[in-house]
Amino acid sequence: MGGRIAVRLGDVTVRATLNDTPAALALAERLPLTLRMCASTVGCCGALPFSLPADPELVHRGWTDGDLNYNPAGGWLAIFFDDERNSMRYGDQLTIGRVEGGLEALRALDGRLDVLLAPEAKQAD
Repeated sequence: MGGRIAVRLGDVTVRATLNDTPAALALAERLPLTLRMCASTVGCCGALPFSLPADPELVHRGWTDGDLNYNPAGGWLAIFFDDERNSMRYGDQLTIGRVEGGLEALRALDGRLDVLLAPEAKQAD
């Protein structure tokens, strides 16, 4: 697995788990990473300053609320928290992870945000 990460979007922090796709593993190697993202009614989206490997077999349409997706054609990273039911109209989606827990705090976000993605700190035993 790509591992657990913390995603801080402005004042909101959520946890996510990256999957074992080549794109997720490549992203994990580049963390910590700060991006500028924009919050909308369906998610937060921002351009990555680099591209990730994208296996065409894994690229699909739509998302499930809570997905962390990469858009290979546009180079965008998105965290989706709403409108799953209408998402099939959007292609070029590569799911690289999933937000853990509730999505309510993400739905309250608005405007442009500085976002930090970082490996989750390990707890001392």
